[in-house]
Amino acid sequence: MKNKKIIFSFLFFLLSSFIFSAGNVQNSSSDNEKKFIKGSLSEKIEILQNLEDDEIISIGKKGLDFSIENASLLSEDSELALLAASSVRAFPKTNKEIKSKKLDTSKLKDIPEKFIAIFRLFKNSELRTAVMERLEFYCAGNKALLVDFINDYLSTAFKTDEKAAPELEYLIGTIGKIGNDESLSIVYNIWVTNIWDEYKTVTDEALVELSSDSFSDVIKIFSISKIGDFRNFFLLLKNSSKISQKFLCDIAENALLIAINNAEKLKENSDSAKSDFSSFQLEASEVLAENKWSHAASVVNENVILAKNEYDESSMTEDDFCKIIRNAVKVPSSNLAKSLTGFLSECNGKVEQSGETMPSKNVVLALILALGDLGDKTAFDTLLYTTYLTYPAEVTDEAKKSLAKLNW
Repeated sequence: MKNKKIIFSFLFFLLSSFIFSAGNVQNSSSDNEKKFIKGSLSEKIEILQNLEDDEIISIGKKGLDFSIENASLLSEDSELALLAASSVRAFPKTNKEIKSKKLDTSKLKDIPEKFIAIFRLFKNSELRTAVMERLEFYCAGNKALLVDFINDYLSTAFKTDEKAAPELEYLIGTIGKIGNDESLSIVYNIWVTNIWDEYKTVTDEALVELSSDSFSDVIKIFSISKIGDFRNFFLLLKNSSKISQKFLCDIAENALLIAINNAEKLKENSDSAKSDFSSFQLEASEVLAENKWSHAASVVNENVILAKNEYDESSMTEDDFCKIIRNAVKVPSSNLAKSLTGFLSECNGKVEQSGETMPSKNVVLALILALGDLGDKTAFDTLLYTTYLTYPAEVTDEAKKSLAKLNW
């Protein structure tokens, strides 16, 4: 019986100690909350910077709410900004930290909205960066909320010509990874105007990343762009290792078709526009030729015809026209041989007529070599006639070689 009393007394002591300790923790936590509510800004900051794990959510939220409620009066106050930053930094930014601190995640669901409010209300860059370092993590279950927020903020910052700030670079980089179709349009506007040239590299990367998943929207951008922007956008995609060759070929084919169908409008009677236009024709044709993109064969033929007109009008160089001819042979259509044969026939006509300006030897050779590589017998009569005319021996010799390569 005596032993039982001793055991009972010991258990009672342990239980009392546990209750007392728990009560002390609860009282301590409660005391800190009271101190936070009653304290000055500096006292609130000190409490926030020294929170125990079980105080993070309750007092951290109070800090966020206090900052939001008073921002209209004190948004420029450095001490309130520090309080807001301390409140934000009180919250962990990884799952590992949350687990180690044993936080109740069900009580963190309203944190993203509070963070977004803090970001909008305060212009302090360090505070905004602290928000962004956590916001993506806390929005993991609601990506749309984060995307809509960044889209809205960047769009507004662009329209109001906001000064460059580190948070803008962070936002552009983030939206490049998680953005939607609207994000692509917003980032393109930022990129094409170079409004924040300090962040050109991250803007380039964001535009490429958003483009790689939005073929139809990329084509829409080409359809409304000026030729200089048109060409630069294409080169950005062409030179990126993140763009697949299939995607790039699809872009080259469709962008080239847009350019051909809108040639007069895109050239705008400007020398620089004409130069950009012909350069794009060559660059797109190179992509299609390198990949032997047969799906674009008809577009390539149209491109050669347009290039011939530009060459005749002196808006395309002889060298570029010859390159476009050589590229076209790698993406042949049933009409390409007819087009090239027609060009060679026109050259022959100039040689035949006395007083006519002799056609460029390089262009004639490019046409002859291309017809030989194509091997289409429809070129037979024209190639044969070439050998009878007063071309340099180099030209007539190549014409004979191409005749021998025709398929019968």
